[in-house]
Amino acid sequence: MKAFTLGGLAGFGAYLHHVPDDGKLLILFAPHVGIDEEGRVGSLQRDGQAAVSTACGAAIGAYKELQKRGKTKEDDLVVFQQENSRQFDPQLKEIIALLAPRLKGIENSEDSIAFITYQMYGIIRELIQSCIVDTKDLFDSASEVAVVGGIMVNRRKGGDFFQPLSFESLRREQSAPDDLFEEAFGKKPDLLKVMGSQEAIDRALLG
Repeated sequence: MKAFTLGGLAGFGAYLHHVPDDGKLLILFAPHVGIDEEGRVGSLQRDGQAAVSTACGAAIGAYKELQKRGKTKEDDLVVFQQENSRQFDPQLKEIIALLAPRLKGIENSEDSIAFITYQMYGIIRELIQSCIVDTKDLFDSASEVAVVGGIMVNRRKGGDFFQPLSFESLRREQSAPDDLFEEAFGKKPDLLKVMGSQEAIDRALLG
């Protein structure tokens, strides 16, 4: 999924019911971020559009709202979208609530939008993990569940990129998952510059 996990337990249960008898479940999640032709993180010129817009718009919108509330320092975002006047916006409200406690240390990061993107990864990872833990009949439908998580980087030219950050597998007979990341992808990326501190990295990647 490249969208926010608003489906919750009900959505996860519906997905689970599509697994063949004794089959395996694969979950791939990746919050996205745009990088434009000048290398600016958080902006993207989409196909068929002349203007440059934000990506991810929801994450940046939540960050802007938290700036207005004084939850984090003001900084110049790459692209400013028009204010969304719609009152019914459950996704944005949920992201604001979940993102607010994760902003500690953003002032030390190399890029605020990259920092936000990795925190969005952490939020979604925790939501998916909670769905897995809280679905008591998970292994009545599947013999194994594998979760691959990362960041989807959108670009106008040259194609998109996927930066893997986690790969775990849990089988019916196991009490703890196997970490398959290094076997599949090699060494994990060094995020210290972009995140500003090990604490911020742990908050995003480990929860």
